Amino acid sequence: MTTDTRNTNAVVRSLRRAVLGDESILRDLRLRALSDQPEAFGSTYNQELARTTSDWQRWLSTGVTFILESEARGEGIVAGLHDQADPSIVHLMAMWVDPGIRGSEAADRLVGAVLEWARSDGAKLVRLKVIKTNNRARRFYERNGFRPTGRSEIRERDGLIELEMERSPTNDDGKDRGSNKNHN
Repeated sequence: MTTDTRNTNAVVRSLRRAVLGDESILRDLRLRALSDQPEAFGSTYNQELARTTSDWQRWLSTGVTFILESEARGEGIVAGLHDQADPSIVHLMAMWVDPGIRGSEAADRLVGAVLEWARSDGAKLVRLKVIKTNNRARRFYERNGFRPTGRSEIRERDGLIELEMERSPTNDDGKDRGSNKNHN
């Protein structure tokens, strides 16, 4: 847990793995994310609104989802899912942080959680897609070690260009995240 001291009232935010029973929190976060930045996601508000509790349970049964929350409510979300064709690749997706806490360490913590999960689950690469014109998100991912792969695609639903970025789930120096062992 970290304490956000930017505000006069200290806010404690916890980061945890989502579990069955978190369906309403997941739904709320996804709908808020899609209201805030609809172009940033592959899904739409109406698609997410139409999901049933069973749909949210299926979401939680594959891969991993992390939730950042304060006592008041969920404030951030990210998911990771192994690639169906190559399980050594994890896709980072559904990344969103409440606008009120952007610029804090919240987004870094969410990405770090997926990287740690990917590393501990044996992944060799973590990939994501980001909208080409979303410069803030691209810079954020670059600061977190992601690099463009040179691949892009045009999203069918709205014609926006999605750039692919990737990185190893280990630190740039080749050491496992959180490890102080030498890997010679």
